[in-house]
Formats: sequence, C-alpha cells, structure tokens
Amino acid sequence: MAGSFPLTTGFTTLDFTSNTNTRVSVSVSGKTQRLQTGSQNWSFSLRSPKKDRADAMVDYAFLVTQNGQAESFTIVPPVISNARGTASGTPVVENATSTDPLLSLAAGSKNVGVKSASGTLKKGDLIKFSNHDKVYMVTEDCNMDGSSVNQLSFYPPLTTALTGGGQTITYDNVPFKVHLTGDNIKIATTTDGKFQYEFKVNEEI
Repeated sequence: MAGSFPLTTGFTTLDFTSNTNTRVSVSVSGKTQRLQTGSQNWSFSLRSPKKDRADAMVDYAFLVTQNGQAESFTIVPPVISNARGTASGTPVVENATSTDPLLSLAAGSKNVGVKSASGTLKKGDLIKFSNHDKVYMVTEDCNMDGSSVNQLSFYPPLTTALTGGGQTITYDNVPFKVHLTGDNIKIATTTDGKFQYEFKVNEEI
C-alpha cells in the first residue's frame, strides 16, 4: 500500500458509482434468470481545480508512484465522506445475541447492533468498520440514544465477519482503500499557466 492521497478539498467534480456484477440469462420461452456474481465495490473519479504548478505536482507525483494499477492507497473523497445526520461519539458494534436474529456479526449480514454513540446516521451515509477496509452505505435511518442497542442497516452485506463485536464505526472522513483504474496518468496545463488533472479509482476489497 502506497500512502494516503493529499486532501481532496476543492475538487470540481466527483463521480461516485456503485458496481455490481449480475449474470442474466434468457430462455427460449422468455423466462429471465438473474444471478449476482462477485462482490459490490465503489468507484469514483475526481477532477482537480486549476492549481499552481507547485501544488499540482505534489498530487501528480503521488499518483505516478502508484505504478498505474499496481498499488493501492487510501483516499477520503470530498462531500460524501461525512455523515448527513447528527451522530456524535464513536458507535461500537454490539455482540450478537440469539434474542434478535436480525442482528448478526457474520459475513453476509445486513444489520448489526450498535451502541455508545448518540444522534442519527441517515440513509446514504457511508460507514467503515474498524476491522476491515470495505466501505458500506447506511440503508435505513439509525437513531442512536447513547445507551441502548440500536439497529444499523447497510449495503452491501458484510464482506468480513465482525468477530466478537466491539469494533468501532467511522462515519466522518471515511477512508477508501482504492487503486487507479488505468496505467496512464495525465496532467494538463492551461494558457494561464495553471495545471489540472483527473483520475478514477476502484475500491479494493
């Protein structure tokens, strides 16, 4: 892994995409069968603002040292990486119990119990569990009261089990582990002497 990308404040464009793979087959009778293959991942592209050469080359040097698609790095995308709700404190994943079958820490679960934080996480907020790199999206508003166990629902299902509970959840400045989608990184200069670049990344699972 080759470091963390410099701050992304000021970027002019963020294109954010959820990627899934579905195999579709259609029989002679017209019946359609659909099967999801592989796991979901996020991708996004960023276009920089016009920068002075000194500032632009700091970013560009970081990008070229990724050796195209070979290396992975962390990046906090602008705007979407902070929760929209009023959450405060650090949510902690609660150990699963047999009394609520919806709450499971196993891989494949879409719901876990959380406590120790207050306020709300809203549909569409991004979160990350402390024991693995995958980023998830909240699918139902979660109201946390600071003491009781509250249900947190998200997508995609857990790719990695939350062993034993106790993992914490990041909901602001959510970092993505990513790699570049191409081997060629271009930087352009304009007639006013400013520099600008654009790049696209895929989440690394």
